Amino acid sequence: MITGRTRIAGVMGAPVIHSLSPLLMNSWIAAAGLDAAYLPFPAVNDFSVSGFRALGESGLAGLNITLPFKTLAAENADTRSSSVEATGAANLLIFSDGTIEARNTDIEGIHYALSESGQGFKGRSVLVLGAGGVARAACAAARQDNASELVVSNRTQANADRLARDFDARSVDWSERQIGAESADIIINATSLGMDGRSSPDIDFSRCKNEAVVFDTVYTPARRPFTDSARSAGLVVIDGLSMLIGQARPSFKALFGSNVPDSIDAETLLRKALGS
Repeated sequence: MITGRTRIAGVMGAPVIHSLSPLLMNSWIAAAGLDAAYLPFPAVNDFSVSGFRALGESGLAGLNITLPFKTLAAENADTRSSSVEATGAANLLIFSDGTIEARNTDIEGIHYALSESGQGFKGRSVLVLGAGGVARAACAAARQDNASELVVSNRTQANADRLARDFDARSVDWSERQIGAESADIIINATSLGMDGRSSPDIDFSRCKNEAVVFDTVYTPARRPFTDSARSAGLVVIDGLSMLIGQARPSFKALFGSNVPDSIDAETLLRKALGS
């Protein structure tokens, strides 16, 4: 039961109806026996910094931030973690005494997803598709783990060029992304393509390296052309559920002051919710 003492946090995005974060976080809250709740906060696309300020003054403990507000969240916080400074994006805001602290746990989520599959960036060539907040986290994670080469491609070339400059990477035109994929050891979809269950960056994985790893940061719906075609080509596939869990663990600790309880099998819980 929610009372006046209940610690409230949530996830904000546009859209946010697809998010599995409330299911995951509230399952952890119940298992940990906390007087807390985690709610979805749907926002309009022109949501502004004044909205963040108002939410911060409402008594909320904080918010996870998803598309398309990660850059806005980073730019307008009072303090920023080193990971936010590195990426220019924030997926976690902590509200305290009228101030906003920005953090980025997406980097941890990416490392977690790769390690859970026995993979890593070290010494490997990486292609990142996209140029938004998740793409920036992917580039930061690749640089942290000493990837041998980093290539980025985005539908808007100017954004790809900016991302490449920020992370000492090479940008390729969106029309040439297939060429980039064929030489990559790890291919990351950090775009929103696939969230509708139909769209895809359209990579022909049959022409990629046999040992290539395909990492889709999208996790819903359960079946998407990008991951389906990669599996059909026999490649190692990592989907966004592992990243969701990996970024949620430090978020839970920051928002509720408690470690994640070990009694919840997060992946099984979320895959059941997706019907997969």
